[in-house]
Amino acid sequence: MFASDRFFCICCSRRAVGCSSALLRHCDGDCLRTHYWEPYYNETAESDSSTVVKLVGVMIILMLFIGSASVYLFLNPPGGAPTGTAGRVAVVDSGADLNYVEEQRVVARQSFIRTVYGYSGNDLSTDDTRPGGVPHGTIVAETILSGASSARLVIAKVLDNEGHATSPAIIAAIQWAVEQGVDVINLSLGSTPTIYDSMRDIVEWAFRHGVVVVAAAGNEGDHGIRGNSINSPAVFQYAIAAAALNESGMPAHYSSWGPTAGRTMKPDIAARGYVVHGNKMYVGTSFSAPRVAAAAARVIDYCVTNDIPWTPGMVKAVLMAGATEMPYPEYVVGAGKLNADAALALLQEEATTGNRPPVTYVHPGSLPLDFERLFFGDNYTFEIEVINSWTASYSVEVQSTTPGVFSLPGAVTVNQTGYVTLTIAIPDDGTPNYWANITFSSATAGTAGLLVNITAGTAVARVAFDIVHTPWTIDTTYGQFKELYRLLTASGISVTEIRERAEITADRLARYDGVVVLDPCAWGSNETDPLSPSLFSIEFSDQETSAYEEYVTHGGGLFVAALDNSSLDIASANEFLQWTGIALADDYIRRDSSDPVVVTSIHSHPITTGVSSFDYYGAPLVLPAGAVLLAQYAGDAVLGALETSGGGRVVVSGSNFFIDNWGLLGEYYSSQDARLALRIVLWTCGLL
Repeated sequence: MFASDRFFCICCSRRAVGCSSALLRHCDGDCLRTHYWEPYYNETAESDSSTVVKLVGVMIILMLFIGSASVYLFLNPPGGAPTGTAGRVAVVDSGADLNYVEEQRVVARQSFIRTVYGYSGNDLSTDDTRPGGVPHGTIVAETILSGASSARLVIAKVLDNEGHATSPAIIAAIQWAVEQGVDVINLSLGSTPTIYDSMRDIVEWAFRHGVVVVAAAGNEGDHGIRGNSINSPAVFQYAIAAAALNESGMPAHYSSWGPTAGRTMKPDIAARGYVVHGNKMYVGTSFSAPRVAAAAARVIDYCVTNDIPWTPGMVKAVLMAGATEMPYPEYVVGAGKLNADAALALLQEEATTGNRPPVTYVHPGSLPLDFERLFFGDNYTFEIEVINSWTASYSVEVQSTTPGVFSLPGAVTVNQTGYVTLTIAIPDDGTPNYWANITFSSATAGTAGLLVNITAGTAVARVAFDIVHTPWTIDTTYGQFKELYRLLTASGISVTEIRERAEITADRLARYDGVVVLDPCAWGSNETDPLSPSLFSIEFSDQETSAYEEYVTHGGGLFVAALDNSSLDIASANEFLQWTGIALADDYIRRDSSDPVVVTSIHSHPITTGVSSFDYYGAPLVLPAGAVLLAQYAGDAVLGALETSGGGRVVVSGSNFFIDNWGLLGEYYSSQDARLALRIVLWTCGLL
């Protein structure tokens, strides 16, 4: 699932324009050439919601990636113990050239590039396809062998010469690798997660069969601007997600960030994301993953040599517990920098012959996240992952001066990995400081915990982001709207997410002064039937539409940020908007396939005071009589508002660009996006 290449020269920090050529560009001086390799992310704009190119690209990938039922046949009973030879690592990649990889260390090879798995032709050779001219699989294999001296390789070829793989091929390759007795699978590939992602089950299946799965976290970090951008399959619970560090030992700017859409923590660990092959340097999380895979192989080799039973959960817990802490958020580097020697030292200290080591790791180790700001009256939840060696029961203790604020089970049982929901209910008033030391203690698996430290503020208003009706993971946990979250909370506005349909009732909506509906009815991929994927959107039910209408009628505020029909199901979005009289036109306004236009025709209104321009990419609007035209472009309405007799306020835009992270950070064209975004929310909340 890799395709696009970007090139830059590290010695003079000059970035070349992205291209798909295999050529490496040079600076004027004599320097080491650098090739930036990133997972296929078939889009031309910065946003998950930007263009039809993004949407269609994803759908093509998913259609090619659909597997048949036969590839899901279990090879062994679920949960069986590892049966392979210690240190046997599968490289599911583009093949490997044996003139670079020692042939005697390769124990099995097979290509899955076959028409039966969705490719246009058959390539039965296991030589490296060199996608984009890059010996990707060969470099990954070399990296594993250099990090684990006793490792033996199983080569499964799935990436074609364009860097594409299909889900059936990856699934079949993983099952074949497990059949070959591998202990570790390395997946230096990735794609955008979907709600019905076919990679989820196969990764768990491999884990349940006693195999450690290491996956590249992804190269969509963009200095964190994308928000949560961990790739599939790294995003899933049963994979170890490897982030990348640059040559200075700092988080690589391209390395994807967490947390996940389900409010769990990823990545899991960070490692060097660069390698030198010949006279070229290659960078990307593709090359941090094999370092983690090699470390996993070393841990397994030690266990086998010393008759210590091991499990995938134990390996993950030991690697994370042994990681060197770094002064960066866990959603950037996970547990910290990979330290295989420290992990082995931990094993030597804790493990005894014939017994699993009592190692437990809790992820994350602290909350809330550094960008989150909480207020009196807020409710906060996060899924805490507990990782251990084998089934263990834990008592959960909350040490705090206000223990009633923190809610989680008093006892839990975890088999290698499990989530525990932490809920924090901040009182409406009182002391602003709330802390807790939460400890998970087991007689057989040891003790680990996390710290919570909150300073609550007093909110001037309460706003909810409705993400129920978008299937895009980048819209969740604030994601591509993290800067909007920061802008609002810095202005004293409490922000939370509406994540469940049950929360959309008139009574529950009334708790908020305003609701921001993000990317309503966005197109997604439905893989429920893997043989027949289809587009779908999450429509508003009649009850939900009525709830919003009643909410606004009685004085609530609503801001709907949409896009055009290439990204959203406009017909369904308009069904929801029908009660407002405002509609999204089945047309588009954009500079080109990836860039927004700059709107400068702005009408006087409290919302637009001080706003001279803003970025726009999306659908024009159709406004009813009585609505207020706030802005237009080339004669088309692009921003409209209306008020109800009961004091309710509605703002609709056919674009989300001026409220996404790029817009608010000034990465497009206008410098006024943040001002407009804030004033829209202030007005809908009745503060203007």
